[in-house]
Amino acid sequence: MKRIPQTLLFCLLFCACAGGNIKIKIKPDLSGDLVIYQKTITKKPKGSFLGSGIKDKGEVVITLKERSYQFGNFTQMLPPGFRFIEFRDEESKEIQLAIDTSKNSPLLKALEINPEEISSILAEAKLRDDLLRFNTLVEFIQFEIQFPFSIKEVKFFEPRTAGEWTVRLDSKDKMVVNIPLHSIWAGEHALTIVQIYPE
Repeated sequence: MKRIPQTLLFCLLFCACAGGNIKIKIKPDLSGDLVIYQKTITKKPKGSFLGSGIKDKGEVVITLKERSYQFGNFTQMLPPGFRFIEFRDEESKEIQLAIDTSKNSPLLKALEINPEEISSILAEAKLRDDLLRFNTLVEFIQFEIQFPFSIKEVKFFEPRTAGEWTVRLDSKDKMVVNIPLHSIWAGEHALTIVQIYPE
């Protein structure tokens, strides 16, 4: 009986995690850093007392969680759901980023993403401009990769829906990939390969 108020309070809280951002910075010796950014919104029905004549409508807390890792060689790291593969011959070099984009991709679990939370966070974000800015990429997984050398071209190995699936060079050595979560949940492509061609 004593736990009823605590249980009720827990049920009244709303918490959701936005899409994940993965940033990878590769150093000249091929080691580097991998950082995962996760955005979370927690909505409480009551905030703190602010004074007489003011009606409390609730409190929204926006947080950004950062998880940092290091690796010795980017082609030898095996995080859940993606990996780099390097191909060399006498004339050229190609790097591939292979991403598990199946319905049950371990990447979704590693990023703590599920459809119900994404829908909730989008519904909340649409009510306010500040949260829309905060959640521009809520419906995507984004990879941002900084290489220690210049890249001449990046592209998907197989065609993807233009405007939703994007791969681009933001600078001569920085690549950005956006993967729409709805495509993953729909099981459209079990595997996505991005081809990277260094200069």
